[in-house]
Amino acid sequence: MAPTTVYYTDNGGRGWATVELQAVLMARLFEADLVRLDASRGYSKVELLPGLLPRRRRSGFALVIAPAPAHLNAVLSRHALLTAHDYVAGWVVDSFWTDRIPRIARHRGAFDHLFVTDGELVDHWATSTGSPTTWLPFGSDVLDHGSADPDRPVDVQRFGRMPPTWEDEATVALRAAAHGIRYAGRTPFSADPVANQRSLLRAAGRAAFTVAFSNAAAPADYTHPTHEYLTGRWTDSLAAGAVVAGIPPTCQATRELLWDGALLELEGIDLESGLAAIKAARDSWTPVRARHNHALALQRLDWRRRAQVISQVSGVTTPTLVAELSRLEAAIATSSVP
Repeated sequence: MAPTTVYYTDNGGRGWATVELQAVLMARLFEADLVRLDASRGYSKVELLPGLLPRRRRSGFALVIAPAPAHLNAVLSRHALLTAHDYVAGWVVDSFWTDRIPRIARHRGAFDHLFVTDGELVDHWATSTGSPTTWLPFGSDVLDHGSADPDRPVDVQRFGRMPPTWEDEATVALRAAAHGIRYAGRTPFSADPVANQRSLLRAAGRAAFTVAFSNAAAPADYTHPTHEYLTGRWTDSLAAGAVVAGIPPTCQATRELLWDGALLELEGIDLESGLAAIKAARDSWTPVRARHNHALALQRLDWRRRAQVISQVSGVTTPTLVAELSRLEAAIATSSVP
């Protein structure tokens, strides 16, 4: 059974570059066509009905990378229905929106397997959909775009959404300077996901620390109000060798994926006490920390490890995936873990 297609639904707006590049990499690893779908419109009843009929099986493997649960509807796209894949897997990134699981996912036979990024919700998804479900957490392209560079001219780099006390960049920069901290604010946004992601990782690779706060500490209208989850802000920071300062999410991914020294947990969202804690940690920082974080990120966070799980579950592999896993193992073998 040859792999054929990776479906990715463009969620629109900012913040999805890392997921789009995840889809691009998965398509390369599985030697599959990448079909991008537009999320700007829903699915009509005409489109929904064929998807709820018994699935026609023909040949090939399909992986649906769904930024949100609704994007599992990608299997109702014209391309998917006409192709009639023999094996269909879905990977839901924002799987914490359990109240938004679409009807197609609950339809027996639509998906042979589901992967979700929230380990705590595997049983919920399996029960709700009737599909075998596996935890497949967020990752990063550590192998090709991570960094163990010992030269860190920036003490702390802002990474994404902040609580109100940390939001005003001019104030944070002023107070950081008063603490003797070299602070860098938001990186310029690019509509090109490749350029945007490389800019973020390049900035993180120049910093000893990044600063990031969980959705519980820094909520927004697009974050989940109660369920906490690990995102690319943590995985990309660690791939770049930086320590993540702030308040991490309380979740299975944080507990099981991360390691001692990956995080500098602040006591709260107060700016002055947070900067003081970062300054104290920076004073004792050495390049060994960057090498250690990058080495463990290679072991635990690289997207190729996630592709390996998909391969094991589905039985689908390719020469490219085998070669890339070998390259990853070689990098791990030569990386420095004190």
